[in-house]
Order: sequence, then structure tokens, then C-alpha cells
Amino acid sequence: MITCDAVRELWGPYVSYDDIARFEYGRMLWQRPETRARLLAHWLDPRHPYRERFLAQRELIEAVLNSQKSEAALQRDLLARDTSLRCVAREIPPVFGSFWSDSLRSPGAERP
Repeated sequence: MITCDAVRELWGPYVSYDDIARFEYGRMLWQRPETRARLLAHWLDPRHPYRERFLAQRELIEAVLNSQKSEAALQRDLLARDTSLRCVAREIPPVFGSFWSDSLRSPGAERP
């Protein structure tokens, strides 16, 4: 069981549960190849407001989402790269419902 102090150590003194949720759910969804393809299609869509930001951090975001390491191990690795779990979690783009369904039309995806 993780303690409050351990959470603060990983996520900072002012824990944002939105950051934690984006990290946890992003990682969970990323493990499914069809969902990963759909997320990438959505985040790379020219209409996505965070597309350029994602492209600038894509390698790091994908590495974190692909990682099987614990949060503590990831934090150590990220601190060595002059960033943190909290910073990377905030770079994971959100999903916008207004055109999320369009990501099904990416190459190889089936239509609803």
C-alpha cells in the first residue's frame, strides 16, 4: 500500500489527481495495440489543439506509456533526464470527444 508521503514524493506537495489519472489511464489504455493506434491517430490529428506539443515530447511520452517500471523507478529515470513523472503526465494529451470517433477511421481501423 502506498502512503500519502510516497504519493507526495512522486507527484509533488500539491498532488493533482488529474495528473495521476491521466498517467494511470494513459498507461493502461496504451497497452492495447488498437487503442494505442487510435490514441496516436487522435493526438496526431491536425485539429487536436495539443498536436504540436505532443510531437515535441512524443518520444518521452511514448517511452513512459510503454514502460512497465514502477512509478518510483520511472521517477528516478525521469529526474536523471531533468524532468519528472508529474511533468510528463501533464504532457500526455487529453482526448477530445468532438472528434475522437474520427480516430476509428485511421488506416487499418474499422468503422463503428
